Amino acid sequence: MTSLVPLKLETGNVVIWNNPNPSSTFYCRPIKFQFAKETTDFVKQEQSAMEEEIRNLTISNCGNFEVTHELHMTMIDGKVTTIITDTPSAATCNVCLAKPSEMNNLSLMFSRPVREDVYQYGLSTLHMWIRSMECLLHISYNLDFEMWCARGDNKNLKKFRKDMVQSEFKQQMGLLIDVVKQGFGTTNDGNTARRFFRDYQKTAEITKIDVDLIKHFAVILQVLSSGKAINIDGFRGYCKETAELFVHHYPWYNMPSSVHKMLIHGADICKHFSCLPIGILSEEAGEARNKDFRNTRERHTRKTGRLQNNEDIMHNFLISSDPYISHLKPKYNIFKTSSMFPEAMQLLITEETKEFEEEEEQIEVDQEAPENLPDPLE
Repeated sequence: MTSLVPLKLETGNVVIWNNPNPSSTFYCRPIKFQFAKETTDFVKQEQSAMEEEIRNLTISNCGNFEVTHELHMTMIDGKVTTIITDTPSAATCNVCLAKPSEMNNLSLMFSRPVREDVYQYGLSTLHMWIRSMECLLHISYNLDFEMWCARGDNKNLKKFRKDMVQSEFKQQMGLLIDVVKQGFGTTNDGNTARRFFRDYQKTAEITKIDVDLIKHFAVILQVLSSGKAINIDGFRGYCKETAELFVHHYPWYNMPSSVHKMLIHGADICKHFSCLPIGILSEEAGEARNKDFRNTRERHTRKTGRLQNNEDIMHNFLISSDPYISHLKPKYNIFKTSSMFPEAMQLLITEETKEFEEEEEQIEVDQEAPENLPDPLE
């Protein structure tokens, strides 16, 4: 599935329109869908085709106005990013090419040269929730023998602890963790991960993971998904503190590439998209389209042939994502400050923080102004 989500319309510094639901399918316009396996050759072929179409885009004439277009290829997951960046392995960081065995060496990671051209593909913030949750779960499964992977008799210890953790999550929080769904991967999805981190204290009791580390992960993920501008310097320091906490408590577990990318390179990637918050560049709308695809194909299409079936799917997608129809729908406030941790709010640049910073700057200017200056009229 290849989709396009309009995010912002502006002239100069004046914002004319903002997408009120950038992570929703309301404005997720389908370009095309194909029944094909995501092989390396196929992904690169599609990337080249899309880049060629972007280069050939012309200025849109809208009456007395001309509209130019700026597109970012960020609605992709880790697998696609690995392929289009020519990274040798999914376990290798696609920004600095660090291997798993090197990722816990923080002094080396913060000084390692990076490929800045990879920043353009974003962070895949939805999958960051899931990968961070799975990282902490795997640490919990291996706590009895404190090794990165289970071998020999340790496999039985890991299986026993995994069954116990799954049972506790189901009984105490009603969550199905790491349960295989036939044809759909596992039950580890975005909603499960958000609940996992929101109730971090209960999660720490069940997994026996350090509660401060879980909360640090929760704060970082809330900041990345907020859709608001981020205080880059504060966020970089918080990510570094989280990485040091991770290595201090669990030096025996190699940091996964997705977690490494978030903690080590997350601030630089957010800085690269200075014109747009990283949270609105999420792949969540594209992932939600997969669920719509199954429901639409089953309930709202003709079953008289593949051509008619696919035609009805595309028509339904075009209607449900029509900008005018979506504009008429009720607006929902997706940024709920009441549900965020205070630490996360401190890392965001909101209207209140902007006003506070302007007041602080004005106070500094007043303090630096010389006193008892002569009246220019005299």
